[in-house]
Amino acid sequence: MKVASSAIGLVLLCSACATAPVGSPLPVAAPESVGVSGSGLAQIDAFIDRLQREGKLAGAVTVVARHGRLVSLKAHGEADVERHRAMRADDLFQLQSMTKPIATVAALQLVEQGRLQLFDPVAKFLPGFADMKVAVPRGDAPGGHALVAAERPITILDLLTHRAGFVGLATRDSPAARLQRQAYAARPHDPSENLEQAVAFLATLPLGDQPGSAFRYGPATIVLSRVIEIVTGQTLEVALREQIFRPLGMHDTHFVVPPHKHSRVMPPYQFRPDRGLVRMALDPLAPRLLSAGGNLWSTAADYLRFCQMLLNGGELDGTRILSRASVALMTTPQVDTVPLSFLPGHAFGLGVALRRADAPDSVPGSPGTYGWSGAYSTWFRIAPREQAVYALFVQLAFTPADSELQRGFHAAAVSSHTP
Repeated sequence: MKVASSAIGLVLLCSACATAPVGSPLPVAAPESVGVSGSGLAQIDAFIDRLQREGKLAGAVTVVARHGRLVSLKAHGEADVERHRAMRADDLFQLQSMTKPIATVAALQLVEQGRLQLFDPVAKFLPGFADMKVAVPRGDAPGGHALVAAERPITILDLLTHRAGFVGLATRDSPAARLQRQAYAARPHDPSENLEQAVAFLATLPLGDQPGSAFRYGPATIVLSRVIEIVTGQTLEVALREQIFRPLGMHDTHFVVPPHKHSRVMPPYQFRPDRGLVRMALDPLAPRLLSAGGNLWSTAADYLRFCQMLLNGGELDGTRILSRASVALMTTPQVDTVPLSFLPGHAFGLGVALRRADAPDSVPGSPGTYGWSGAYSTWFRIAPREQAVYALFVQLAFTPADSELQRGFHAAAVSSHTP
């Protein structure tokens, strides 16, 4: 399988622009004027080019911004290997779990409005989550487990920190995990299932841990999605559009991709050492179940505006999305260690992972740098000390055991800025 090795697409570089060109997500600056080296940007290009030549990557869109200025928004390689369609800077990517930080912002907006409290029980909005049970090992019980009452209710804060007790990563063969697999296997597949139905079924399953006791990366944000719908009286799609996308000018961010944008959707691939890049089935462009767990489609430019809003303390272009206090809360460690193999040296705030100060060998960059990623290897980091945003947009199935793509881009991006 041949993969284009040359970078194809758009580079926005301007040394004298006070405002950005039409279509640019931020004002544009020459790299050196904001402390970014041209040789550092070349390292990013070289890294992406190497993965393309090795057949591990079809194409990518890379983003570097600093001090509120766009330094590089660049398309590399091919979006569609089979059709040899060149990647475009405005191609649409499925964000997968990079949807979660957006839902976190929406929930914190409701907290600021007094419509939601962090310590509200989830059952206040979703009664099915009252009286939850926890599956615990017990050798003398039928099936080798017992169901015990949850010691306290699941709270909104538990959802935001993935400590609700749901089964999730890090994977373990627990009684709750086995019961969940059995329940889903016995449940008839319903392609018309919506968010309300999916969350209602989740409420019937036993928890794997007591609420608040352990970080398990799982369906917490899916439940948060439904809470947002209940509190706002709107569908999740409308709530996020009205609260975040429209005010930020994120006009290319959708749960349902409009037909006239279908040609800009990049298909996902999986790298297999014995076969190279293998095309995966495209997720529905008009799904029935809309969830902040991972349904959004977006562009690199749109997501950069969301990131820059956070870096600015909740404001962009004179529009305040979130208070500085809420952004500070979001980026304050709530969980000391993220128990995921691909995030060594990270704590967890609300919706984002944060590089710890006591883990200098974990990843390059400064303490407090934060961000998240998605199952198709989309990735972003916001570095408050450097006033920088780095983002990578690809559609390549992520394998925790092989995080070469994200780690390599991270290292190249961090090395691009000067003091």
